[in-house]
Amino acid sequence: MKTWTSKAWERIEPLYEKIISHAFNQELLEGTLSPERFAYYIVQDAHYLKEFGRALAIIGGRMENPRYMLAFSRFATGAIVVESELHRSYFDKFGVDINATASPTTCLYTQFLLTKASLSSIEEAVAAVLPCFWIYKKVGDHIYFNQKEGAPNPYAQWINTYAGEEFATSVGEAILMADALAKNVSTEQQEKMFNAFEFATKLEWMFWDSAYKRSTWLI
Repeated sequence: MKTWTSKAWERIEPLYEKIISHAFNQELLEGTLSPERFAYYIVQDAHYLKEFGRALAIIGGRMENPRYMLAFSRFATGAIVVESELHRSYFDKFGVDINATASPTTCLYTQFLLTKASLSSIEEAVAAVLPCFWIYKKVGDHIYFNQKEGAPNPYAQWINTYAGEEFATSVGEAILMADALAKNVSTEQQEKMFNAFEFATKLEWMFWDSAYKRSTWLI
């Protein structure tokens, strides 16, 4: 019998293919992505991770299972502390303006996650944050294993972070928790989980697309 997450992935497989084929990720793989685009992305990712960490902390605080509560507390710490160290190294390298405004896509994505974390069922909330774990791991692995051998990539540190074992462990935990939670809810509630998972996946694509276009507020 298929798990909830295996069925969820089947639903978003076409979206994932669009993500890995996007010019941003193709050029990241080749090491040809412009520093300006990557610098824009890093600033927006810093804005995003601050609020993503807040959403994870909210979900952890709502958990009844102490093990899940601790896991989401660790996830929140990782989002804010561990990955922010990665950002700082690139801030220095590219002379990034850390005070740059959050983009429309960044605001949309973070508000979606915070709303789900605070107001939706805990199952829906977990489904909404799962794509950020799972898709980043899949993209990191795809880029890592398809790089040209021996060719230096200026974004190797980013690639290695998301293709690393430590991140893989967190992703595996998140997937198992989503499946465990899905087992105890109705088919209707599982469908709401699917919808949250799919919507967040679309926002993942939008995040990379807006970084490639270096989107700004029109007014």
